[in-house]
Amino acid sequence: MTISVQSKMARGAAWMILFKWVERGLGLLSTLILVRLLSPADFGMVAMAMSFIFMAEMFSAFAFDIALIHNQSATVEHYNSAWTADILLGAMIAVVMWAAAYPISLFYEQPALFALVSVLALGPLATGMENVGVVAFRKELDFHKEFAFQVSRKIISFIVVIPLAYYLRSYWALVAGILASKVGASALSYWVHPFRPRISFKELGSLMQFSKWLLINNIVNFLKERSTDFFVGKMQGPGVLGVFNISYEFANLPTTEIGAPVNRALLPGFAKLGDDSAGINSSIKNAIGLVALIAIPTGLGLFAVAPFFVPVALGEKWLASVPVMEILSINSSILVFHGTIVTLFIAMGMPRKATMINLLFVCILVAGLAVLVRDKGAVGAAWSMLIACVASTPVYLWQARRHCGVPVSAFIAGVFRPAAAGAVMVLAVRAYMPDYIVGMPASGAIVILTAAIGLGVSAYAVSLAGLWTLAGLPEGPEKMIGSKIAWRIKALLTKTTED
Repeated sequence: MTISVQSKMARGAAWMILFKWVERGLGLLSTLILVRLLSPADFGMVAMAMSFIFMAEMFSAFAFDIALIHNQSATVEHYNSAWTADILLGAMIAVVMWAAAYPISLFYEQPALFALVSVLALGPLATGMENVGVVAFRKELDFHKEFAFQVSRKIISFIVVIPLAYYLRSYWALVAGILASKVGASALSYWVHPFRPRISFKELGSLMQFSKWLLINNIVNFLKERSTDFFVGKMQGPGVLGVFNISYEFANLPTTEIGAPVNRALLPGFAKLGDDSAGINSSIKNAIGLVALIAIPTGLGLFAVAPFFVPVALGEKWLASVPVMEILSINSSILVFHGTIVTLFIAMGMPRKATMINLLFVCILVAGLAVLVRDKGAVGAAWSMLIACVASTPVYLWQARRHCGVPVSAFIAGVFRPAAAGAVMVLAVRAYMPDYIVGMPASGAIVILTAAIGLGVSAYAVSLAGLWTLAGLPEGPEKMIGSKIAWRIKALLTKTTED
């Protein structure tokens, strides 16, 4: 069973990474177009509105989907009860946000937020109506169906927001894209899965028993990710908040595009493994190695090219994002491993442990934001996140060893070679790239950026291969990927010979 589950987890991780790359490809294309059509203040206004809506969602986020995945004997009544609760919670959030719209506009001193919050409050209601049957895609490790469903909702948002942004040139295009994604996903969920839920409260108590700590963990996780919106928005206004959030979106690629999809696949896999500690340890070691191999160079690579990436990809009006993106890209390269540890705790039925270590991160973060944002703005917020990440990481590692039996050496072994190769990459790229000059011809800047990316990829690949060879070619993601490449080359050569 262990080998079968681990195999499905590996395939699931591959599907989820593919989904995140497709989703991010659409997202990045969308963002690169939108930053040319809209201003930092437009992004900041939407972030201000969404910060309170996210907060309301987190205070009612019982994560019944995770409870259903964790409960391997869940019945139809469990699914019906989860769907009923989600609808009621979505409606409650909408009502609360309609009542809070005016106070929110007063808090940020932005009258336009009243209408923004009132319209965006429809989103949680649409999400609550989503067919709970789609949870089965993840629970049964049927990730190709999950992939199709998740990509479809992203495509809906993309085809709505881009034309509207070109026509409206205002934040209302972003609002329309958000709502289209949520409403479209809810409608699609009934098409892609045959389950038809009905109103029921029969198993709500049993779901709540597991989900109560997930609720607290989600609230803490919200503060971990979104505290910056409140501090930066209140102290610095929508323009600076827009700069920070766009920087965060790009810098957080290692976490959102590598760590998150892997963790999405690991959660149901860990739940199926149950008390099989050997299988869990083997799986998490493989996951750490795979995440490190891709996430670390992604974060460090963005740090290396940020001075040219920002003006070339986003435009010179976003130059204030350069130092913010540099700091946050380093932060993301570390933060990605926090998510893997938290996923392990939740899957093993210890959501309280996940909550407590995330709470430590939040306490350090909030203290930093309170001190640094007023004088340093978006840069101060970025430093606050990095300080919290570095200071709390030893605690995450210690808790993983203490409660899950995953040794710190497993993390060090998985991270060492990618981190060392990434450092070589940064040195090579920064040595090559000249300083960006405002007004530099776009063609020349694009050539420099493209060459820097090529140099970085080459330097990382060569350095990683050299370090792996010096280590004696051990088992791990390098060998797995190397074997895949060798097999592909052999198949190609065989086909060419036959032709």
